[in-house]
Amino acid sequence: MAGTSTLTGDGPPEAPTVLRPGQLGTLTLDRVWASLRTLAEVSRRPGFDSGRIHRLDFAAAGSVSPGEPGRCPDGLWVWRPGQGWQAESPLGDEETLTLLDLYLPLCHPHLGCRAVAHLGQSLDGFIATASGDSCYVTGPENLRHLHRMRALCDAVLVGTETAACDNPRLTTRLVPGANPIRVVLDRGRRLPPGLRLFTDGGAETILCCDQALVPQGRDRQGQALVLGLPCRDGRLDLAALMEALARRGIGWLLVEGGGTTVSAFLCAGLLERLQIAVAPLLIGHGRPGLRIPSPERLADALRPSARIVRMGADLLYDLDLTGDGGPGVAQCAPPTGLARVL
Repeated sequence: MAGTSTLTGDGPPEAPTVLRPGQLGTLTLDRVWASLRTLAEVSRRPGFDSGRIHRLDFAAAGSVSPGEPGRCPDGLWVWRPGQGWQAESPLGDEETLTLLDLYLPLCHPHLGCRAVAHLGQSLDGFIATASGDSCYVTGPENLRHLHRMRALCDAVLVGTETAACDNPRLTTRLVPGANPIRVVLDRGRRLPPGLRLFTDGGAETILCCDQALVPQGRDRQGQALVLGLPCRDGRLDLAALMEALARRGIGWLLVEGGGTTVSAFLCAGLLERLQIAVAPLLIGHGRPGLRIPSPERLADALRPSARIVRMGADLLYDLDLTGDGGPGVAQCAPPTGLARVL
């Protein structure tokens, strides 16, 4: 997939790309994105040992071999246990560094099913109008980011309301990359069978509902597989869902919406990262984003470490919910003082 890879999903075939040490800073962001996709693919190959050092030489068509530090001067990327992928040479401008810092945490081997969530909201905290119109709260840069997240994750998940109101495709139309498996939560199995997720053939789709609603012979909804799950307190058991997805080889799950679904994953303690894109938009009243139990004291509120990334006119808050930042994430002290970012 490295030097001579062909794109999957939408878009024309990719021209052969050869990366050599010291050259990444001169490449376009499209080629940096191709490198990230390669790093993710390589680390998820069967037999990839995350406990050993690996070197990825893009000039050798993506060959990977274990070795010791300093043994492979032509290697561009090194996998170091506990640290993740690291570049062997200077990486160029600030935009390139930001791109790598934002997506490298997803370029890791599968360790069960892990979840990251994304919401795009207005300044006053809404993800859609009261009628459900959400196209589009955030701008084109954040939408492109969301498609990149889909391409790096194995599956993308939405709840019942998002599927019904938006009738989404959940594909990687805006960037090169494979379409993820599409997962839809519909506890009561109420969604109409004509939704694009069930009919367009764009990617494998799994409809998750109450296991009592999957009698023998009713395990399909259009082109989608129906997966029955246990329920707790009138909701699908999300921990059981994560276990079921892990058994299917799904490592990274992108929880894309809506607010109720993302809030449920957050409250269940199942998110490693939460991304909230804030747009310079005032809706006034509509469908809220996060809704979680409120502490009595502000000191007890959730205040995770965060990176802030400008995406056009939007600001993306990338929140680490693990407490340690995770491998591949640059850690720094919170900024102080004033700094203009727009």
